[in-house]
Amino acid sequence: MDSSVKLLTLNCWGLKYLSKFREERLQAIGNQISEAQHDIVALQEVWVEKDWQYISTVCERAYPYRRRFRAGVIAGPGLCILLKYPIESTFLYRFPINGRPSAFFRGDWYVGKSIAVTIIDTGLPNASKLAVLNSHMHAPYSLTGDAAYLTHRTCQAWDMAKFHSLLRQGGYAVIQVGDLNSEPESLPYRIFTQEGGLVDSWDALYGSNMTTNELIALMPPLEQIEIGGITCDSQHNTWRANRELHEAKRLDFALFDQAKLQPVQAKVVFTEMLPAPYSCSYSDHFGYSVEFKFNTIEKEAERPPAPIDLYADIIQELDTYQATTIPFQFTWRALYFFISLALVVGIQVGIGFTTGQPAWISVVCSIVGLLLAISGTINGLMCIISIPSEKSGLDEVKLEVLDALQAKRASKNKWNHTE
Repeated sequence: MDSSVKLLTLNCWGLKYLSKFREERLQAIGNQISEAQHDIVALQEVWVEKDWQYISTVCERAYPYRRRFRAGVIAGPGLCILLKYPIESTFLYRFPINGRPSAFFRGDWYVGKSIAVTIIDTGLPNASKLAVLNSHMHAPYSLTGDAAYLTHRTCQAWDMAKFHSLLRQGGYAVIQVGDLNSEPESLPYRIFTQEGGLVDSWDALYGSNMTTNELIALMPPLEQIEIGGITCDSQHNTWRANRELHEAKRLDFALFDQAKLQPVQAKVVFTEMLPAPYSCSYSDHFGYSVEFKFNTIEKEAERPPAPIDLYADIIQELDTYQATTIPFQFTWRALYFFISLALVVGIQVGIGFTTGQPAWISVVCSIVGLLLAISGTINGLMCIISIPSEKSGLDEVKLEVLDALQAKRASKNKWNHTE
């Protein structure tokens, strides 16, 4: 009899104060999960301790082994895992390239987006130890430009692919799950599948020809879910009902090591609504459920051809960002700092001439000067700490890609000489 595990991944949309009906929705999610239909449950965006405590308590019998991962300045990465099997070990890797502290209204930098690695020994016959990597990558806030944060997700995907390769080499059956904020065939997705060597479980079962953006845009909402595996921005989701059909996306994945695992069945779940009076979707994402069976005999994994083009695309993305965004960020923040400094000095001098004027004038000038001093200092610190740190992180990723490219070319040349 084949050994198998059933897994669920779900972005819970648990933003404190900002997510509508957050507490009620996450309690409903916890109640659903507690029915124990899965062996492994990976959650994202569980950012409020009270919500996690409820989920952990209600799922205690169904999932004796539970873990919430912590990092970042505020709330943490929001990553949790619930298991029927004992946890052998865990590890949290916080992405070094992950937004900017100045984007406080977005929050990615402050929560500390990460990879949560959990090593599991299922004890099932003929089953390798599992390495489940749960992640929630930096969100895109526009389709193009600086706010798309494609470069940051590219760096995050590169780091994750390194974990995939190392864990596979260590003999683990690797599964990458989570809200990866990257559509199929995007640059980060290509890094997962080509550099990391993992396979998309949905495509493995149903074929990638059914999940192209062009085909999905022509489908009605329910078909987008059932055939295209759509998990985000679906008109069927009450929180995204105003989106256009072509905006529907597949962002939630379970990527796997085909040498040790094979998907048996997969479907999009949590598509129903909470009952009245809420009558809303469980989250702004749907969940993704997949069952894997362990290969009784390890298969020879067919790796794609040497991804020379992939490396070139990564380097081009990094070069473009460093040639445009980094100088722009540094220039305007430095300019803001010096203008603020000049204005603060001017205001302080001007306050001396307000003697005999209404008191509110000097009060207003002092407040404006204080705000300029604070914001100017923040931008000055960005220039001397944050931006150089981001640049050096990008430089390191580029050097790693160049190392991989050089090794790939050397291997290819060696192979050609032996023919």
